[in-house]
Amino acid sequence: MIKGFPPIVGAEAKILILGSMPSVTSLKNVEYYGYKHNRFWKIITTYTGCKFNSYTDKEECLKAHGIALWDVIESCEREGSLDSKIRNVTVNPIADFVAIHPSIKAIFCNGKKSYELYQRHFSSLSISCICLPSTSNANRIIKECDLYKIWLDSLKTYLTNDNK
Repeated sequence: MIKGFPPIVGAEAKILILGSMPSVTSLKNVEYYGYKHNRFWKIITTYTGCKFNSYTDKEECLKAHGIALWDVIESCEREGSLDSKIRNVTVNPIADFVAIHPSIKAIFCNGKKSYELYQRHFSSLSISCICLPSTSNANRIIKECDLYKIWLDSLKTYLTNDNK
């Protein structure tokens, strides 16, 4: 059984980005999106302009820009890092999390697995939930330029001052 990480969240988070479960490399490094070929942090850098010298810098950047980060899965069994290998899932208490962070106006699911699990367990929540293409390097279905455009457009839509 593997366990995920606690959420990263600041006082005024506007969006919650949900992954499925950290990769083997991420778990080893104790960092969200710790595999160097995952494009998540490159997208965040492109949107925010933040420069990262440490993982703490990444956490602070998210908080400063109204982005909370967590996973749908609290614990599971999985061989390797592929979502298709996930079994025996226990989900995180996302409904409780959103209730204690009322500034969150939208949830972005990073990939299909997190979206499917979110819909299965939390579809009754009255908050916008958007399925975005996975930032994993295993996602070869979408061109990188299209991946960036979709993510950046979604971030702009929900993080502008008009959507407070």
